[in-house]
Amino acid sequence: MLELAETLEQGVVRELSEETGLDVKVVELIEVFERIFPAPPAADGSPGDAARPRYHFVILDYLCEMRGGTLAAGSDALDFAWAREEELVKFDLTVAATRVLRKAFAMARGRVAL
Repeated sequence: MLELAETLEQGVVRELSEETGLDVKVVELIEVFERIFPAPPAADGSPGDAARPRYHFVILDYLCEMRGGTLAAGSDALDFAWAREEELVKFDLTVAATRVLRKAFAMARGRVAL
């Protein structure tokens, strides 16, 4: 979540520091992902109000460059792992997370080639 008057890039840097202990430089937007969770069913069993969703998440994934810090799992992270692209299959990732990570690897390779 962004704090009041915080830019997207400032929010990315702050959140990564809080949740991973890493100091990063934001490089480039990878992808925007939106997910709307419907309201839960009413107590009487009728469907929730579709006009009033329970949650509406907009997630912006950024390619970042590590500048420093000490990697440590923060309050939102149970654990962490460094992984190469070919190792992604051993993790229990969603289709969307796998897509974003593969796109990030491709973008990073493109930056090295420049």
